[in-house]
Amino acid sequence: MIKRAILFGGKAIVSVLDTTDTVNKAIDIHNFSQPVARAMGKALTMTAFMSGNFKGQGNKLTIIIDGNGKGGKAVLCGDCGAKVRGYIENPKACAERDASVSEIIGKEGSLNVIKDFGLKEPYNGLSQLVNGNIDEDFAYYFTASEQLPSAVALGVKTEGGRCVKAGGIIVQPMPNCSEEEIFVLQDIVRNFTDVGELLCEKSADEIMEFYFGHFEISRLPDIYEDYVCSCSRERIEEMLIALGKEELLAIIKTRGAIEVGCEFCNKKYVFETEDVKGLFDGN
Repeated sequence: MIKRAILFGGKAIVSVLDTTDTVNKAIDIHNFSQPVARAMGKALTMTAFMSGNFKGQGNKLTIIIDGNGKGGKAVLCGDCGAKVRGYIENPKACAERDASVSEIIGKEGSLNVIKDFGLKEPYNGLSQLVNGNIDEDFAYYFTASEQLPSAVALGVKTEGGRCVKAGGIIVQPMPNCSEEEIFVLQDIVRNFTDVGELLCEKSADEIMEFYFGHFEISRLPDIYEDYVCSCSRERIEEMLIALGKEELLAIIKTRGAIEVGCEFCNKKYVFETEDVKGLFDGN
């Protein structure tokens, strides 16, 4: 669930996210270690926030976080309506011990955000990682790449291999927000040192009312985010057709079959000789 509200008569927007179910779906699919679950939980929360702001049904988001950390490169995607998915190169990193989010993500690298609005060229924003903790990295990205100073607080609480609570609180002032109002909002967000623990104590609605309800506030429609993979056998077939019939049959002759796996949901698609011939019937 993403709760949103306009503050100060249109001068700022606050979003409170509870992404617990989405993070647990990702854990079920990828069998993340607890340290990786915390890192990917934060990254999925930001992906939900950013894709939740899209207006067009065909709008798409890709986020690549490459910080040379123990988890390797993380790739996340989001579609309009906060339908998200993601994977990381080493999902079981630091499974034998506790590790910080920054150790999993790494501190030496970049955050790349690609937004496809169906135009001729997608928007491509790039910024350096600040500390690999994801909160500060995205706050810096918004300021440096989108000229939208933002306060970002994220948190994921795990226990026994599961996500107990995950979410975030993001405040973005508009250009007409005064310095005094920005200072007040920043001061509030500094209190959110453990968003996962806070979500155990209060619901997203309660957080919104408790911390921001005393301002001039106007609620926006809720957004129901989810972990959704867009892969399908039809999409894989289109990709294989582009390789050509002879190339595909040569692969099957060598390997016995063609197996294509989706990194976002771990689903496997298997194509044997008759399947390949069927792709080119009539051609």
